[in-house]
Amino acid sequence: MRGAGVPRRTVRLAGLAAAALVAGLLSGSGSAAAGRDGPLTMAYQCAFPGGDQPVHVVLTQLFPDTGAVNRPIQPGDPTMAVTVPRAAVDGLVPDTTGTLAGTGSLTARVTQGTSAADAPWPGLRAPAVPVAGKDDLVLTFKGEVPPVTVTAAGEVSFGAGALALELTPGKAAATDATPSPVPATAAPVKVACTPEAGQNTLLGAVPVPVPDPTPSGSPSSPPSSSAPASPSSPTTPSAPGTSAGTSPGASPKPGAPHNSTIKVEPPVHSGTYDCDVLPKGKLDFDHIPLKDEQDAGATVTETTFDLGSCAYATGFSNVHKLSGAAVINDAHSAKGPSLTYINMNVRMAVQPNPPQYYEFDSLGSMTLPVADSTFLTYGFVPTTAKMALTPDPVKPLLTIVTTGTNFVEQNVITTIHGYQWLRLYDVRINGTPLDVGPNCRTRAPIQLALVGLQDAHMPGGGDGKPDYTILDGGPLHQENLTIPAFTGCGTHGENLDALFTAAVSGPGNSLNLNQGTLCAPWAGLGCDASTGTEIQIPPLPHR
Repeated sequence: MRGAGVPRRTVRLAGLAAAALVAGLLSGSGSAAAGRDGPLTMAYQCAFPGGDQPVHVVLTQLFPDTGAVNRPIQPGDPTMAVTVPRAAVDGLVPDTTGTLAGTGSLTARVTQGTSAADAPWPGLRAPAVPVAGKDDLVLTFKGEVPPVTVTAAGEVSFGAGALALELTPGKAAATDATPSPVPATAAPVKVACTPEAGQNTLLGAVPVPVPDPTPSGSPSSPPSSSAPASPSSPTTPSAPGTSAGTSPGASPKPGAPHNSTIKVEPPVHSGTYDCDVLPKGKLDFDHIPLKDEQDAGATVTETTFDLGSCAYATGFSNVHKLSGAAVINDAHSAKGPSLTYINMNVRMAVQPNPPQYYEFDSLGSMTLPVADSTFLTYGFVPTTAKMALTPDPVKPLLTIVTTGTNFVEQNVITTIHGYQWLRLYDVRINGTPLDVGPNCRTRAPIQLALVGLQDAHMPGGGDGKPDYTILDGGPLHQENLTIPAFTGCGTHGENLDALFTAAVSGPGNSLNLNQGTLCAPWAGLGCDASTGTEIQIPPLPHR
């Protein structure tokens, strides 16, 4: 005998809603990339404070095998090795015990047939390197770049253009004493660089085939993967984000698009220049590796001063069961993203003598905006839902632990621990509301353990992936996040907990975030209202 239960229609809608949550939490981030043969070497003229100097730049970047009309084409992460002449280094950092770091913005020239547009690629970052010695100094800039979209078939070429650098002198920390938590830095120096004429500027090219007119037909054959030729001289550029028109009477190249628009995704501006929240409280010692100085003979110091800082971090939350993702801290939402606030180095544990040990503990606070998810459940049912992540009221602060130092051969690992409750509401199936009630949430908070790695200084250059540091930002990952079971879902006596738990809860989920450069007023880094240096909103991570 079948007992009294939830009506069949409600169960079906609830099942779709539960699937909707997960489907909205996973989205594809692009296909595998392939690039040109080897790096591109270019010569620039750069305007340093002491006068113009020739600068040698080596650019390496991968591009997708193919693109599609009206779909974003995502270039790979560029690596840009800039050789700063010794004369310019000495003018920037007169102290031979100093360091030099930098941020860079490369203007990419995007062309397709007779159309062209300039794509600004800001936010490339180079970690600090010592200036000791008499040789030229190589700064290696890395970062992520926004996609472009074209409206017609034809090969899309990416060329390297003007380069803007912002170089920051600093003072190297001593390796035989406790490192200072406040790096001594001077004001950044802006340097404009122009590529010399007559050289190859081609970074790579992506073929965009003619769309298949048959809705259910098989994909067209992949285009030839032969190395692309250098782009021809572009027409007069139009404003960024638009295409350049064809001049009257001009004949397009055979096979080139006659009317293509190149849409360049512009960088997102925060309009924020300082931090207005200072996290104060206690570290969560459940996540502190060195709880007592007797553990390793280290000196443990709890600081008496505050180092208020903040940064933006954006990314995706991925749910294993439905193979989909939702944007976390969406920079394009109506309210914009939320800042993460950090009180740096509230505790330090240092053992400078072998076996060397360095640990720096910080406090953070993060309240994320509500995430709106819109998607097609089962491929045809429009579904929307709101997802709220809120800090645990018992343990509302983040405990941020950094171990290791780049002044010796140690991986620098930063782990961000915290607890967030997940709540679902405003669920709609094909426009019809599904009332899950005001308290549809996880039974326990989600335990965050985001990890960032700095290893480019290690022998062999580390894993080759972009580094993460609190100051410079970079990628943060949590590869095995567990979503607890749900409770409180349903109204009027209908219990939908089991449906949401079955569709969403469990291990194997992940978070992938990208942190921007830290705004650290106490160190003169990352933000300055007087110079218009706003806090950076980083692009979404991609692989």
